[in-house]
Amino acid sequence: MVVKMAWQSINLMEQRNKLPNAPATYVIYFDGDMVYIGSSKDIRNRFSGHAFRYNYGKEIITPWQEIPNTVAITLKYKTTKKIGEWSMREIRLIYRLKPLFNSHHKGRAIK
Repeated sequence: MVVKMAWQSINLMEQRNKLPNAPATYVIYFDGDMVYIGSSKDIRNRFSGHAFRYNYGKEIITPWQEIPNTVAITLKYKTTKKIGEWSMREIRLIYRLKPLFNSHHKGRAIK
């Protein structure tokens, strides 16, 4: 019997400490708009650092731009145990969905 992992969803700024130490593909949304698709061999480690942080309470600093602290940042992720499966899922999703801040769309700002 094959057990498939479902996509999980969290508020990135408030719940990142709940992320598992596992390989995963993830999708980042700003106020419900998809902006980035990525993958990591350890999703908790990927988001535990300084990549997303508050800037004196007025903005949230992201790897792409500063955004108002009123923007909800949602992280959807799907873990896997198979080596490389998360990166292949990332490639397929980027190709199909063309998120705002992946390499083929660099430099576009949120309006």
